[in-house]
Amino acid sequence: MSKRAARLQVTVSDDRQETTLTLLPESGIEGEMKFTLDQLGQLIASLGQARAAMLEKRAVPPMEGAPFTPIYKTQWAVQPEALTEGSIIAFQHPAYGPVGFVLPPSDIEKVVRALTVHMGMVHSSEQRPSKPS
Repeated sequence: MSKRAARLQVTVSDDRQETTLTLLPESGIEGEMKFTLDQLGQLIASLGQARAAMLEKRAVPPMEGAPFTPIYKTQWAVQPEALTEGSIIAFQHPAYGPVGFVLPPSDIEKVVRALTVHMGMVHSSEQRPSKPS
């Protein structure tokens, strides 16, 4: 697979109020576009919809070994989802805004079990006497 030259550059202003998308010479087009936070969110949402459409007929790839960046500071919510009788887990993603997914009932039980195991791991380490320094 050949490596392609960058076609665009995205920069954030010093005051963090604006983002500039600059088309580089390799794109074959010249120019730049400036975006406010809301406009950038709309662009990201539109690009996400386009990506989803391109992947629509493809199988969802497995998560095992997939790289991802965990989010440590967010707001989140869990609510019932009537269509599947599952649960929606939604959260504020710093790069994409509010996102969520539906867990079907069969997966809810798996998640509850996994979280219970994880919670036991955390509590068992908190209850152990600390080692002297």
